[in-house]
Amino acid sequence: MNLRTVIVESRFGPLVKRLKTALSTPRIRKIRLQDERYDQQTISVMRRVLSRDSCCVDVGAHSGAVLRHIVALAPNGTHFAFEPLPHLAALLQKRFPSVVVSDSAVSDVSGSGQFMYVKNAAPYSGLRRRLYDRSDVVIERIPVRVTTLDEAVPDVRIAFIKLDIEGGEFHAIRGARKILGRSRPIVVFECGPRSTGQYGVAPGDMYRLWVGFGYQVSSMQRWLDATAPYGETEFGETWHSETEFYFIAYPAG
Repeated sequence: MNLRTVIVESRFGPLVKRLKTALSTPRIRKIRLQDERYDQQTISVMRRVLSRDSCCVDVGAHSGAVLRHIVALAPNGTHFAFEPLPHLAALLQKRFPSVVVSDSAVSDVSGSGQFMYVKNAAPYSGLRRRLYDRSDVVIERIPVRVTTLDEAVPDVRIAFIKLDIEGGEFHAIRGARKILGRSRPIVVFECGPRSTGQYGVAPGDMYRLWVGFGYQVSSMQRWLDATAPYGETEFGETWHSETEFYFIAYPAG
């Protein structure tokens, strides 16, 4: 575990994050404040949908910020975490011994691939380059195993999935069609032109993918407020304006 991870995961972590936000550029400050808001909204969503024995999937688990709440809210469930960076996968295995941790990347086909590890901004790492919010990124290509959720997750009822893999969400969703059809989980996912758009995915592609699975798409706040979901046009406008980049998908009807 590197020093940065130790500090972030310590009791000083929240203070360090606030200081970094205050000292960052206006764009980075906006993104970090949005991230904090999305974290809180994700927790609120999980509190509504999870029971003590719910089973969950965390794709792009990183150091376990969301996974920690999954385990706390559903202590009797079986949970699956995916994190291709070796040092973070090892950290998750140590911190969450009850969770099934895989050091694989997730997509719509299994095999092997090259992972773009952003050494000075690990949360931006992914199977492809994205548009980064800083100009000094240091990227190391590392070989990784690639799997699909349908192959990696056994036949248990999944209640909740979180997808945060810096652009690869569309392909990961396509690789989870059996889970979506069988379990009808709530899915919280990141997408936008700077990440998903760099995988050749347009907002209409993402929207119609979900509709094809019998799902509706909304922002987490709209869902929490019981407001109507997005139509395709509004979702596209939100995507392009980047007013939101975290969304929720849930079964229609």
